[in-house]
Amino acid sequence: MIPQAPTPEEWLAADPDPVTRAELRQLIDTGDQAGIDDRFGDRLRFGTAGIRGPMGAGPNRINRVVARQFAAALAEWLGGSGGVVIAHDARQNSDIFAADIAEVLAGAGCWPVMLPPNSPTPVLAFAVTELTGAAGVMVTASHNPVGDNGFKLYLADGAQVIPPHDQAIEAAMAAQPLPPCDLPDRGSDPEWPQKVSVEVDYIAAILANVPRLYSFHPLAYTPLQGVGLHYVNFALTQLDNGEPFVVEDEAEPDPLFRNVVSPNPEDHDTLAKVIKRAEQIDTPLAIANDPDADRMAAVVWAYQNEWRVLTGDEIGALLCDWILGLSVESGGDERVVASSIVSGRLVGRIAEARGATHVETLTGFKWIARAADNLKPRPGHLPWRFVFGYEEALGFACNNRVRDKDGISAAVHFTMMCRWLAYEFGRTPIERLAELMDEFGLHRTDQVSVELGRRPGAEIMEAVRADLPSQFGGVAVTEITDFKDGARGLYPADVLRFDLADDSRVSLRPSGTEPQIKGYIEVVGDIQIPDPLFTLSEAVRELILGL
Repeated sequence: MIPQAPTPEEWLAADPDPVTRAELRQLIDTGDQAGIDDRFGDRLRFGTAGIRGPMGAGPNRINRVVARQFAAALAEWLGGSGGVVIAHDARQNSDIFAADIAEVLAGAGCWPVMLPPNSPTPVLAFAVTELTGAAGVMVTASHNPVGDNGFKLYLADGAQVIPPHDQAIEAAMAAQPLPPCDLPDRGSDPEWPQKVSVEVDYIAAILANVPRLYSFHPLAYTPLQGVGLHYVNFALTQLDNGEPFVVEDEAEPDPLFRNVVSPNPEDHDTLAKVIKRAEQIDTPLAIANDPDADRMAAVVWAYQNEWRVLTGDEIGALLCDWILGLSVESGGDERVVASSIVSGRLVGRIAEARGATHVETLTGFKWIARAADNLKPRPGHLPWRFVFGYEEALGFACNNRVRDKDGISAAVHFTMMCRWLAYEFGRTPIERLAELMDEFGLHRTDQVSVELGRRPGAEIMEAVRADLPSQFGGVAVTEITDFKDGARGLYPADVLRFDLADDSRVSLRPSGTEPQIKGYIEVVGDIQIPDPLFTLSEAVRELILGL
């Protein structure tokens, strides 16, 4: 039987953290019922790959009690045995949460293994299969704001947790007593937990399908005060490209991100410093990773003599074309390319033209990384082989050794692609993108994020379903796909997709990590006045704000 939700006083007694105890004590003593309700009226839920949110006291925040409940629930789900690989980034309290998770897992009979401090998320994903772990835990909030943290969970196959396992662990978390378990007394043993590094093997794995081409291609780079720099340096040096020219005041990890506009590389203002660094060294390429190095942004010098921040869909098309070109000699029709249902269609068209199989998945690399796993075997053919996957939110997987988005591998591949284009053909990424558009048609995409305040995203989505639009921006809707109950063979997801009469597409979904509805717009065809991309973006915004 699930116990009743804990009272603030019960939570206070179980909390080992003096900071969150003081926060809760003040709320109780001052009678701040709104603050208490905000922390105790609900609990954090599993999102795309685990749980994340603001740090603070109570079950609706990330804190040491929630970390221990998470670990206890995971141990219960694992049956009290099995190795669990744990890593953490450089965010506030990440090391403390990781240590708590390791203690609880060990106390429950599992065997925790810890990667070095300040490890990138893709290295943890790689380590799970490399070390044959039963699961993996990454303590990070990725590109979230400075006050957030969280726990990403990976299964034994090295990919993010999927239903129904996440639901079972979430339910087990809610059932944990306070405190969730007695921690073993390990004193100050410096050898515990066991510490393992897979850095060299990880770099070898991500470089396995990268050619060593031509001479040095300089680039500017920023890890956005996260943990990617060492690994990008290591990888590029192995390829005889030398270390990148880093943004100096964004080079070292900082839990407070004091020198960045935002830890999210999707924010164009965040890229201003790395663009300036590229100008200083007169290079046409600037790359940014997010703080846990699982995403990559790219900025290139365009032929119009200006910088161009590439969209995730544009980077995805360039990398897909590049990687399929690399893999054509080592494989043919068994190659699998995957992209999410809210990403652009250009990658699918490139894959099919190059003899690969394109698979459309739900949003999230827990689905993208498993795209080849779910295809039926074909008698007389080689086994399916995942070669590339992406989603428009700057997530890219460039091989099948890391079963998650990997900003380090993507940065290396993108650099070498630019190097090849420049020295083999005297071309830029923009010119190669134009060639792809000539071949497959002009594809342009945009994203609209509409803030909801306290109104749940699911409520907004149901309001849209109650009065489905028949047109966007004056263009008729010709087909509606509702993924809520499962569609096109996919697991149910709260996504609506509208195909329009002019081959444009609009997709709507609530954010898995923020109080937003996200609209994804794709326009195919020549540029017109007024711009249909802008028209559709405004139509989506008006639809959501009018509900």
